[in-house]
Amino acid sequence: MIHPALRFSVSSNGDQWYLARGNGPDKTTVVHEANRSSGGAVTSTSIEDFMRVDLGSPERQDFIRLVADLLGCELDDRKARKDVLLIQLRDATEEDAANALLGAKVQLPLTTPYEALEFFNCMVDVVTGQRAIEVGEDAHRIRPGFGSTHE
Repeated sequence: MIHPALRFSVSSNGDQWYLARGNGPDKTTVVHEANRSSGGAVTSTSIEDFMRVDLGSPERQDFIRLVADLLGCELDDRKARKDVLLIQLRDATEEDAANALLGAKVQLPLTTPYEALEFFNCMVDVVTGQRAIEVGEDAHRIRPGFGSTHE
């Protein structure tokens, strides 16, 4: 079964190319749909094979632009999330700090880098509302035993 596809190129003769994701070993493929006058055949190929053939083709260049655009959007989204986190941390109140200390393995005054990191992680949890996240879902955090709020 093929899931909805993203069209990334249309030739002057009406051929179309899509990036498609399906269930199975070749999850993401490039689908070529020939124009009606040439039969309208639909073929699917791996991204690797698509990138190896006809290096100067317009559809290959369109695919490269698509990947660059998608990557750019992802990087912009990550930067925006980081900017929001910084604003949340800068806007934190004394009450937020007190709430962070409730779940921390440290107390004030903080005297070691470990304690500062533990407190920082707890502050991030408080200002983002992520304190209830389970360890298995929280793999992006610092590993347990190294300033992590998780045991």
